Amino acid sequence: MSAPRPEIQPRSAWGGDLAPKGPLLDEPPGEVKFLLVHHTETPNGYGPEKVAPRLRNIFDYHTGTKGWPDIAYNFFVDAQGRIWEGRTGSLAHPVRGDATGGSQGHAMLCCFVGDHQVVPPTPAAVTAMAQLTAWLASTYGIDLDAGHTITFTSRGSNRWPAGTTVTTDPIAGHRDMSQTACPGDAAYPMVRGAILQQAKAIAGLSTTALTTTTSATTTAPATTAAISTTSASSTTSASSTVVPPATGPGGGGPQPDNSGESTIARPIAVGGVATAAVAATALTVWSRRRRRDQPGGSGDDALSTSGPAETTELASSDTPADEQAPPDAAGH
Repeated sequence: MSAPRPEIQPRSAWGGDLAPKGPLLDEPPGEVKFLLVHHTETPNGYGPEKVAPRLRNIFDYHTGTKGWPDIAYNFFVDAQGRIWEGRTGSLAHPVRGDATGGSQGHAMLCCFVGDHQVVPPTPAAVTAMAQLTAWLASTYGIDLDAGHTITFTSRGSNRWPAGTTVTTDPIAGHRDMSQTACPGDAAYPMVRGAILQQAKAIAGLSTTALTTTTSATTTAPATTAAISTTSASSTTSASSTVVPPATGPGGGGPQPDNSGESTIARPIAVGGVATAAVAATALTVWSRRRRRDQPGGSGDDALSTSGPAETTELASSDTPADEQAPPDAAGH
């Protein structure tokens, strides 16, 4: 399998003066097992000139509030179909990323710039994400062929505790690895749909549909986290699944009633199958997220505060609303 490297804007194009604030680790040779798709949950409808300032704001949030050493994601894809290097060094070697809910490891993180809970990525963005994932799969020896799954031992996330053996597809969505809605309901089906199919075509593989599988087993004492999904049979078993409420039209959280408390819950689709479990604590956490009612509210993995499912945007008095650091969506 071979795929050409697409045109990628280097780190210097948006943040060459932003040095990492701590040491960055690489995945050991052969340990990049799969590719993980995120979204920033920042406002859509931006022009090309807004992308670099937005990435800088995400960097500030990730290295400040989140305490990560650098911007979380290895690569970003904008609505115009441009690909950007994110975390320092990602073009040259397999730098480990970070994510809200903890990082299970063994993946390169690829993030859409936008809010794709309701609105899907643009066709240009989908094509660019397919080009990026095809190239990364070729670079790191990830098999995208139909029916192929990968297995790894989680380093620890709020869905898969450390030590859990996880089996998943070669391209997965963030919600498959952490308790989150990322990369949004409108983008998630594309991960194993249009993105995978286009990536396979670019790599010269057959584009037969892939059977979706995400499962886990663990030998750790008192650990019961397990999810098994198969799209063909539409069966799912899950435990300890926290499901955030529905995202409102403006993106970034549930629409509150007059009291300011969210009373809406929706299942998150994991591995192509919806899980119905809802934790009461998630409702409280997500209701606080309505701080993002402020203009420019955004954020899957770009910003988040306490609690695995919470994504809250930080507003800056000297930052235009549509350029504020996105809530935890890109690191979601």
